[in-house]
Amino acid sequence: MNTQKIESVDFYSSAYLMACGENLTDTYKRGSQTVFVFNDSDTIGDFLNQYFAMQATVNASSYAQAIKSLKSVIHGHRITNNQITNYDHNRKETQ
Repeated sequence: MNTQKIESVDFYSSAYLMACGENLTDTYKRGSQTVFVFNDSDTIGDFLNQYFAMQATVNASSYAQAIKSLKSVIHGHRITNNQITNYDHNRKETQ
């Protein structure tokens, strides 16, 4: 089965998707930009529509943690499965 992917170069919307529980599956560089890759899901389109319509709501602590995680990716520290697991664990504790 070939899973569809969603790619984004928008830092803050990608952090928002992570804070909403969407799984960041990969990152790669495209020129000077970092591309964030997510699995397509039933909810990801709705989350993005809410975000760009400025109607998004998310736990502030979860969003801040997602921003920190993505900053480490941009600065060359690729996310490992262990970091993703730790992020998910911390996110659940703050909700």
